[in-house]
Amino acid sequence: MQKRRHSQKRASVLLLITLLLSVLVALIPPLISKPISVGAGQNIAVTGFGSQDATITDTTGKDFTHAPNLSMYSVYTLTYHWRIPDEVVVKAGDTATVSLPATVVSRADVDFAVVDPTTGATIGHFFSKAGSSTGILTFTDFFSHSTVGRQGELQFMVSGRYDDSGHQRPGWYIYKAGWVVNPPTGATPEEKAQYVDDLGRPKIFQWEITINPNMEHVDNVVLTDTLGPGQHFDTSRGLVVHTGTYDDNWFHATGTITPSYQVNVNQVKISLGTITTAIQIDLWTNPTSASFETTDSWTNSVVASGKQGGTGAPAHASGTITWRNGGSGTGQVGQVTLIKQDQKTHQQALAGAVFSLYRADGTLVHDDLTTDTKGKLTFTQLLVGQYYFVETKAPKGYKLNATHLPFTITLDKPQVTVKAYDENLTPPPVTPSTPSSESSSSMTPPSKPSSASSSKPSVPSSSVTPPSKPSTPSSSVTPPSKPSTPSSSVTPPSKPSTPSSSVTPPSKPSSPSSSVTPPSKPSTPSSSVTPPSKPSSPSSSVTPPSKPSSSSSEPSKPAASSTPSHQESSSSVSSSDVIPSSSSESDSSANVEVVTPSHNNTHHLPDTGERVLGWLAIAIGSLLSITGILLLIKDYQ
Repeated sequence: MQKRRHSQKRASVLLLITLLLSVLVALIPPLISKPISVGAGQNIAVTGFGSQDATITDTTGKDFTHAPNLSMYSVYTLTYHWRIPDEVVVKAGDTATVSLPATVVSRADVDFAVVDPTTGATIGHFFSKAGSSTGILTFTDFFSHSTVGRQGELQFMVSGRYDDSGHQRPGWYIYKAGWVVNPPTGATPEEKAQYVDDLGRPKIFQWEITINPNMEHVDNVVLTDTLGPGQHFDTSRGLVVHTGTYDDNWFHATGTITPSYQVNVNQVKISLGTITTAIQIDLWTNPTSASFETTDSWTNSVVASGKQGGTGAPAHASGTITWRNGGSGTGQVGQVTLIKQDQKTHQQALAGAVFSLYRADGTLVHDDLTTDTKGKLTFTQLLVGQYYFVETKAPKGYKLNATHLPFTITLDKPQVTVKAYDENLTPPPVTPSTPSSESSSSMTPPSKPSSASSSKPSVPSSSVTPPSKPSTPSSSVTPPSKPSTPSSSVTPPSKPSTPSSSVTPPSKPSSPSSSVTPPSKPSTPSSSVTPPSKPSSPSSSVTPPSKPSSSSSEPSKPAASSTPSHQESSSSVSSSDVIPSSSSESDSSANVEVVTPSHNNTHHLPDTGERVLGWLAIAIGSLLSITGILLLIKDYQ
């Protein structure tokens, strides 16, 4: 029994150790895995966004940049001219901080897009929170491809910081002001859409009329408000009329009234009747979308009529709303194109050449850039500066050319082309060409042999001298020397006679006569002739047969004009007639894709090996746990 308890205790300890080991193994992957990094935009330095770089103007365009105090009751326009330094890389999500001058502040949230004025592409988004002295411009990926000459303008509305409420406006009876209605702070996208359109342009203007600041008694007060072009009255909001007091340059509301009013197109007529307090009237208008294309200012005027102390007191006032929240920017594409060609021809495109691109200081920009079937590769996203290419792999059959190929990207020349050449290592094959026309014209084909000549006769050369007399008499002549026993049928002449008249020795025979058969050897007399037993020497008039002449039956070698000689064939091929081998053509047809880099700002997952290790750890831990449980069950049994 005690032994059994000891076994159970040992099994429990073993199970506990196994479980601990499985937990430790499961923790291995998180401990050794690389941390997952989340791409975040960087704040980059942009020239022209400092507080001293802004110009300040009022709604009339008057410059207040260097004014020491700007009224908090007035609206001003800030304008920045900015530029991104050439060496700065800008990726999507990067930001730039815009500092406001110390004399102004954003009274409402400012939010708008900065666009390329030519293409309309969005460069970034600007935002400044109400009450803030800074703004943030967040860039898109626009400058990841437009990398040269990056500059633009930023413009938005602010208010002054100086409280000039102690300042009294002398001699006015009615006053008019207006401003853009911005979305409330923290508004949802649906709420914001009620105030601005898709381009960030305002949808609502608010106009405010203040009358009778001295709180005098005025009868039969009628206000006629006339809208300027590019806007219409917002009937959904109507108008709101407050009564109150006016002191220290500020209206203090104490109540409301509901006067009657009439809207006639762009004019609103408001009947107030008798008033004894200061009155403030708010009404709203909607600018048309088309008006933003032609103007950045909208106007509104009002005329007041009434009787004060028995005398008329007409007065008028006008106001202007200026909206200049917006920005623009431009940039050019920094780009290089490399063309790879054969060194000898300077025309044949070479595909498959691999290059690495470096900055002038040796920093690698990108490698494995490969020429396509046209021998070209193109790389964009280059900042202004000096660069060079280095070939790392030559096309098949060509010698590697490791010479640096430098080039420069500038504002004036942001796109450049570089040419490179490689030497062909494969000797081109020599293919004999067809004999030239001159050689062919100098050849004379052999003439057709006559019926009496040999199988392959040649035309007698001009060097053959025809014999004065035939060497062998024709068959019609019987050559007697002195036959010892003449045949009965033949009467031997005492002297050989002259060849018969049927044989005429040619002076310059072009071909043997059909009546004469030149023998190669003296033939035996025909059967009709009985040869002498002891022929005597021929007479002096008979010439013994010599070696066959050029007109004999044995054919000579063909003349030079019949077949081109070896010298003629070789002379017709020159270095300029070499035909390139087909292997170079097949290389240039390879389909090679140009590789361009892309910025990756997303999550980086663990490597494949780490994921495999994680699964392996889980499997080992599970196996150890199951083993411990089985051992425990076995010991208890």
